[in-house]
Amino acid sequence: MALFMWMAKYTPEAVKAIAESGSNREDVARATVEAAGGKLLGFYGLVGQDYHVALLCDMPGIGEYVGVVLAASLGGAIADFKSIPMYDMAEATKVWDTYAKVKSTYAPPG
Repeated sequence: MALFMWMAKYTPEAVKAIAESGSNREDVARATVEAAGGKLLGFYGLVGQDYHVALLCDMPGIGEYVGVVLAASLGGAIADFKSIPMYDMAEATKVWDTYAKVKSTYAPPG
């Protein structure tokens, strides 16, 4: 599985619709993520940021993640978004092991 943080900014119309209806967007996000085989680990509101919400998702892979992002962002309620791939310490250990294995093969230009 692959971890992603997705931050989204709603359109003004979407903010109004959510505020007036009391819609729970976490339920919608969870259903969409799970339909792609992923798990929604968290759904958070943001204060003082360029984005309104941040979602933490554990997805089978990049293809499933991008499919979820497309479904959400092309739905008309999202004005802007940012994707941040994340990794845990198990992956960090792989990074360090790979670095140690390949560092002698790289030569800088010049």
